[in-house]
Amino acid sequence: MAIGKVVSTRFRNEKGNDVYVRASEELVQGVPGVVLFVTGPDEDSEMQITRQEGIELLALLSKLLKPGRQNR
Repeated sequence: MAIGKVVSTRFRNEKGNDVYVRASEELVQGVPGVVLFVTGPDEDSEMQITRQEGIELLALLSKLLKPGRQNR
């Protein structure tokens, strides 16, 4: 049950695979949350997280994937 905004994107990853990602604001176990859906060449994945979990995940990924930072 959607309660808000839905955003999505399609892109080609580093392996050359087409990937589709969608995030939608929805109730997750009765509280505001986000449902993440990722589909690639071999499988689909869905993850339901609360809003606070989404905020923490965003902060963590922002630290890890800073522009100009090289992955090792």
